[in-house]
Amino acid sequence: MAVAVQLRGLDAAFLALESPTGHLQAVGVATLDPDAPLITRDELMDLVDRRLHRLDLLRRRLVTVPGGIDRPYWIQVRPDLHRHVQVHTLPEDDPEAAFERFCADLAGRPLDRNAPLWEFWLVDGLASGGQALVLKVHHSLCDGVGSLALVAQLFDEGPDDHAASLHEPPTPVSEETPPTLPWLLTRAACNLARLPIDIATTVVEVVQSALRVRVTVDGFDASDLAAPLATPYLSFHGPISGRRVVALRELPLDRVKAVARASGTSVNDVVLAVLAGTLRAWLDANDELPDRPLVAAVPVSTRSPEELFEPGNHLSACFVHLPTNREDPRERLAVTAAVAASGKAIHAAVGPATLEHLTSVTFPLVLSVPTSLYQRSGAADRHPAPVNLVVSNVAGPPVELYLAGRKATAFYALGPIFDGVSLNVTAISYGNTFGFGYIACPDLIDDVDALADGQAAALDELATAYDV
Repeated sequence: MAVAVQLRGLDAAFLALESPTGHLQAVGVATLDPDAPLITRDELMDLVDRRLHRLDLLRRRLVTVPGGIDRPYWIQVRPDLHRHVQVHTLPEDDPEAAFERFCADLAGRPLDRNAPLWEFWLVDGLASGGQALVLKVHHSLCDGVGSLALVAQLFDEGPDDHAASLHEPPTPVSEETPPTLPWLLTRAACNLARLPIDIATTVVEVVQSALRVRVTVDGFDASDLAAPLATPYLSFHGPISGRRVVALRELPLDRVKAVARASGTSVNDVVLAVLAGTLRAWLDANDELPDRPLVAAVPVSTRSPEELFEPGNHLSACFVHLPTNREDPRERLAVTAAVAASGKAIHAAVGPATLEHLTSVTFPLVLSVPTSLYQRSGAADRHPAPVNLVVSNVAGPPVELYLAGRKATAFYALGPIFDGVSLNVTAISYGNTFGFGYIACPDLIDDVDALADGQAAALDELATAYDV
């Protein structure tokens, strides 16, 4: 029998920190060529079935340890594709809005932990006349960069690759027997016995990280430093419900790059400055523009080249200011570049593995009980928000991709939200397009469309300022 694989600390934390309203899962969207024939459910199931032997993420099922006294395990199973692969047809009336509502509803429903933690949906009837593949995957399985490995295995780099693969016989996929209760408890006892040493090692690492951060901080202006909980109050910070609202938008990548070249900044800096301008206009229109910059958490991949396609999470986060308090767009971009540099430097000083080591010495029970009590108390609006929002910028596929011979025209991603942080924005590049996914809780932000609609004007403002 193959040995079950224990979840790493951060992967297990994404399960333990989940609440009835805060589902720690990601939704990915790939729109397909509207001129191509529609993919059928049977066709997609056959594609997935033929590639299951290399789709490790889709064959993982949880085995929990009683009482949450140790991190769970993954075992390999053969998923029921009739359960995991579904089709949805949009109504003809306003299909664009209906598609965003579908993505929002999907993001607001938790995944069944008794089965592999993923769903695929073929959505027909888009405004373009084409269809989309919508993927929902739990964050314990992979991070944003890791999800690209899933995309790389599902999609092909040529329009004829899929047809060629149909001539190859499917590779058999075996199932693993779940570990027994005595085995789980024995392993838990061994891990508990080793815990004091692991804690001591982690404490030393944290102290070393703190000393490195202290030295790094001294090299920056205090105004460039962002930190969690040092956030301006905004009305959309509070307990979230299970409801979601979504807006999907695009920006031309070549124009973003032109602003970056003209300003001597990076594409990531321009994306953050665009979001700062977008949020500034939206907050001002709602009479809620603070005189302090917003604080954003920006996930950062810690993967080495060898870990590029490994499952699980290899990430940390840095904290940056979004200078919504700066009126001049050139100044806004310059400040964004400066604070992004300080955030990256502090993140490097903390060390890429510190977060993983911290979560590795915290068992699920220790995380889930306080999370449940906090969520039930509704205390998220009684203290400063940890951050005002989460912003991710993912470098998408560098080449054109095809699903069952149909070309993908755009990619979007939607990350999780949670109590106190009801807004998440993810940008992913593909071809000459940046696809932006905005997701929020409508009980706190009911006009996410108005927010997202402002990003084109924010980019125009920057382009005009730099004559590009």
